[in-house]
Amino acid sequence: METVIDVRSSGRPEIFDRANADGLFGRTRRLEQPLGQYLRAAETPRYLAHNDRSGVVAARGDNESLTPAGDYRAFLLATTVRVLFVVGDDDGDRTISLPYEDIVAVHCTSGFRTSTLEIVTVDEDRWAFECKGDLTPVRAFVDEATQIWTRTLTVLDRAESQVEAAAEALEATDLDTAATHITAAQEALDSGRDSVKALGEGATAAIGDRLQSAQTRIDTAQRRRHVKAAEKHRDAARYAWENRTYERAADAYERANVEYERALAVTAPEPSTEAITDARNAVEAEYTELLSAPVDAAQVAASAARATADPAERARHWEDALDRYRTAYELDWGRDRRFDGDRASLRQALADIAVELVDAHREAGRERREASDESERGAPATACEDAEAHFERAREVATELVPDRRDPSAGELAAPPEQGASIESAPNGR
Repeated sequence: METVIDVRSSGRPEIFDRANADGLFGRTRRLEQPLGQYLRAAETPRYLAHNDRSGVVAARGDNESLTPAGDYRAFLLATTVRVLFVVGDDDGDRTISLPYEDIVAVHCTSGFRTSTLEIVTVDEDRWAFECKGDLTPVRAFVDEATQIWTRTLTVLDRAESQVEAAAEALEATDLDTAATHITAAQEALDSGRDSVKALGEGATAAIGDRLQSAQTRIDTAQRRRHVKAAEKHRDAARYAWENRTYERAADAYERANVEYERALAVTAPEPSTEAITDARNAVEAEYTELLSAPVDAAQVAASAARATADPAERARHWEDALDRYRTAYELDWGRDRRFDGDRASLRQALADIAVELVDAHREAGRERREASDESERGAPATACEDAEAHFERAREVATELVPDRRDPSAGELAAPPEQGASIESAPNGR
């Protein structure tokens, strides 16, 4: 067996599967357990070296040097996740495990027919392993693996820190800041995942739990951000609806629905899929109700006007109906025709309501004028002013919407002698 072996190119030595080896005088035991017994499930060996006598020397610190007993050997195994020393002994193999994240330096010196690999840890311990053969390739691999693991763990720390910052931003409902941190976290995690891939699937699997945990936290933060964004748009939609800015309400509902769909597209344990689905369905129901709201509200106002006997009060309801029908008519009917109704029917409704409104104001004006005739001298000014206001409003609506109704009837042209001509008696050219 060669003293330094590149496992990838030379294949798996038999020491991984059995503890004894063939020699001149039969089989000789080199370890108590096969070397493969000391490998973890996600660990892949890259280099193997051994010595018969020098073992592993603790060059600094309080650690004890380990030397093999009898015919046993000392093995150095460089894997995708650590450097492992295994030293055979009658009382059981002794091991030293040095994860790459704990290694800060690795050196190789060469002598006559031998070379020595020295590893320095974060605790300033130094471990030296000497063997016949060239340990330079082992040093190069350990150095590269150490850098990869250091870089990987550094960016993973950054990813986890960014997730924490995102969670804090979400608690403060600062969605833009949360999005920035989530993006930074995902970029850091992807960088770490790509970095450790250079050591092979075994290295990725060795850190798989931490990678998955970070990804789950990122996905949860992303899902929460989409849900909070949806809730924010839904609140904006309700506020716009309340203020009768229906286009803005519809746009906000559509954005809320998009955010809920995005949340459902992210696989994460929280918020639950059921809760998000229920919220999305509620938004869709509100959106559907909104699409008929402009015409429905206008029809309700018109019904209230028709059910009112008092002319002045009826005029007030017709004013509300006119305003609501005008709002419905002025919606963007050319953009996907989202809202219920059509411009032609709304245009006709506006004309019909305008006629009703003009008639209601004129009737209210006549009533107030008659009230001023019957009032005591000196007291009818207010009634007369009210009458003139109704007549003036009737003229404005007629001029704008029903010009053929602009001129008052003959009975409305007469004015009380003491009060002078009413506004309705003004010539048409005014």
